[in-house]
Amino acid sequence: MVYKIFLSSLIPFFFNLILIHNPATAESGDVNDSDIQQLVIQGIVYPDQQYSYRLEPFDVPEGIGALEFTFSYDGRREYAEMEIGLFDPYGFRGTSRFSKDEFYISKYRTTASYFPGRIIPGEWNVSLGFPTITQEAGYTIQIRMIPEGHPEYYGPSEIALETGKRWYKGDFHTHTGHSDGFGCPDTEGNRSPCQVFQTAQAAHRNGLDFVTIADHNTVSHHQDMKILQPSFPGMLLLRGQEVTTFYGHMNVFGTSIPVEFRIGYNGLTVKNIQEQSRSLGALFSINHPGRDTGARCTGCGWSAENTDYNLVDAIEVVNGTNIETRVAGIPFWHERLNEGYMITGIGGSDDHGAGFGRAQPGTPTTMVYAESLSEADLLKAVKKGRVYLRTRSPDGPAIEYIATDGVNNWQMGDVIPVDELANDQPVYIQIKYDHYDSVEPEIIMNGKSVEWKAEQSLVEDKYRIKRFRINGNGPGWVRFNLRDDEGIVVISNPIYIR
Repeated sequence: MVYKIFLSSLIPFFFNLILIHNPATAESGDVNDSDIQQLVIQGIVYPDQQYSYRLEPFDVPEGIGALEFTFSYDGRREYAEMEIGLFDPYGFRGTSRFSKDEFYISKYRTTASYFPGRIIPGEWNVSLGFPTITQEAGYTIQIRMIPEGHPEYYGPSEIALETGKRWYKGDFHTHTGHSDGFGCPDTEGNRSPCQVFQTAQAAHRNGLDFVTIADHNTVSHHQDMKILQPSFPGMLLLRGQEVTTFYGHMNVFGTSIPVEFRIGYNGLTVKNIQEQSRSLGALFSINHPGRDTGARCTGCGWSAENTDYNLVDAIEVVNGTNIETRVAGIPFWHERLNEGYMITGIGGSDDHGAGFGRAQPGTPTTMVYAESLSEADLLKAVKKGRVYLRTRSPDGPAIEYIATDGVNNWQMGDVIPVDELANDQPVYIQIKYDHYDSVEPEIIMNGKSVEWKAEQSLVEDKYRIKRFRINGNGPGWVRFNLRDDEGIVVISNPIYIR
């Protein structure tokens, strides 16, 4: 006896394919949870059906991007065991026997023991096997069909490994053997491709809360990340792809849809890439803009014409140990800030060796003040500017940075209305930091280091707090570095004046 129940019907929708002239976008504003078709299949198995198999057919309409299954049954490990597997219209897609109560199928990321690939429209079948049925047992299969045009399919994941607002530390730029991460030794000590698990282990060993793997012009590593994530319950493997062009490299975070990279082919421009990234709900960041372009590093410096900096969410201001070197990204960032763009500075190790070489995941470490340890919340926080960098390691100085007039407080990424600086109530920036015996703040306003005398300086617990009055009432931005005898150890993001 079998019952099939449709909990909601699929509302028709249109999904634009990824085209060269008009990079793929889903009309996310027109799609919501009611567009996810939910199907429940229920059945009963009797003892005389032991050692048999049963197919439960269901229809998948056009335009589905992912299928999500939940399976439960009576008498588990007592009087019944049931195996589950899956067939698409053309054949076998995997089986998990008794090992999984839930599994997920999509084109680019799929639960272990199932094959990634396109969700083909037509008749699919859940395969059930009954090796042990000693008394009547019921089962329930719940299926969620997620459209290609739904943010749950194409955009950042809201699944949180940890909830609670705090500073999360991570690395936004690493590589594996899915592209050019070949800095790992094989069993004979020779150079070999790094595996996703090796990069994840190195990031975990260094104490990170999240690490982005962003291989060049591919998302093939996202499948490995999907399978590996349960082994790192406290560290998020954040999806990225380094969109690598002849005119610059850029990271796109939070989507498994491949982003077009062939600038010049059929008229594609960097702005098309930016528009595709924005439509997918992803975060767009320019990588190592100060690097040289040449045979040793093709397209590494940023020279892309038609760049729309209104569509740039972040700039990699520190790449590896390049903080104040000739190829550092800070001057490029400051130029954009002085042009009026509110772009968040982030960092990435650009590690290609899973920590086996000189580079280490977490050098630099990007600190993100987010609502939770999820892709969606981390990327939202970056877009807001709630970010600072520890340039050398995850264990660098901790900071708090606000502007205040005694009533209102503004954080990194916030805008102080210019009239707040023009009234009778002074506005101060307040810098709070530890390691104060070895570091000093350097205030940067509109790209230049300014000498402001602290109007207040005190020690509270393990922190020093310094307060400086903002001088001048014109538009612009103000941020700070922490320096020690060897250079910059912390880079804050700006508070803006508009």
